[in-house]
Amino acid sequence: MRFAFIIALFLLLPRVAMTADTNGPTATAPKPSSGKSSAGKAAQTAAQLQAALDQLTKSNHDLLDLLKQQQTVLQDMQYDRRQQSRQIQSLEERLSDALQKNALLEKKVATLSAEAAVRPVNPAPTPAPEVATTNAPVTNIAPRVTAPVVETPKQPESYLPPEGSDGPPGTKTWHRLFTLKGLDGRKTDLFAIQGKTWRVLWHNQDPTGKGLKNTSGLFINAFPRDDTVPQRVCGKVGTAGDATILEGPGNYYLQIDASGGSWEVAVEDFH
Repeated sequence: MRFAFIIALFLLLPRVAMTADTNGPTATAPKPSSGKSSAGKAAQTAAQLQAALDQLTKSNHDLLDLLKQQQTVLQDMQYDRRQQSRQIQSLEERLSDALQKNALLEKKVATLSAEAAVRPVNPAPTPAPEVATTNAPVTNIAPRVTAPVVETPKQPESYLPPEGSDGPPGTKTWHRLFTLKGLDGRKTDLFAIQGKTWRVLWHNQDPTGKGLKNTSGLFINAFPRDDTVPQRVCGKVGTAGDATILEGPGNYYLQIDASGGSWEVAVEDFH
């Protein structure tokens, strides 16, 4: 019985194997990959690249517009500087003409003064006719009158106001940096202004004498260091004086042009 079961088992094993081979899962060949996904990714990448290029182009256009605006602003600034330089040149030419006219007036005054010195001031007195003297007493003699002596007024040592005293601690006051006097033009040394406000006290004085009124001129400009655009202080012909308020702080120097008279200048800092 056991022997028959073994034989039957050997007979059934090949059939079971064949059935298993037949009914088992069959390996399917891999399907070829579709090209649609690759094409979609390529299209998406191209769209992103095009968007990036468009954004870069727009940024370049914006940058070019900013550069053009900056160039326009620079051109306007250069134009303003040229206009200011022309105005300064025109003022300098007018100043030169005024100085030349003053020089001619001075020569004319000197010539007239020399001619007046050569001519006699008073004509020679005509001798009085001789009068016969008598022994009669002289009456009605007019009293002798002495002409009063007219003193020439002396010029003050300074036409500028005195320097103010310092105020209480913690308060702002005017501090005088220097005072200058002269007859001709000059350029001052560089000086430092600490406060936001400073001023130039100036006075111009004609020479004494008849016919010399308004024959002197004083022109002052305050220049910042390393700059050609000044702050105008004064431009006066004839005797006058005033105080000109300017803006600080910074380093400045004064260009003083004068002719025909005497001048005095003081610089004060408010801090």
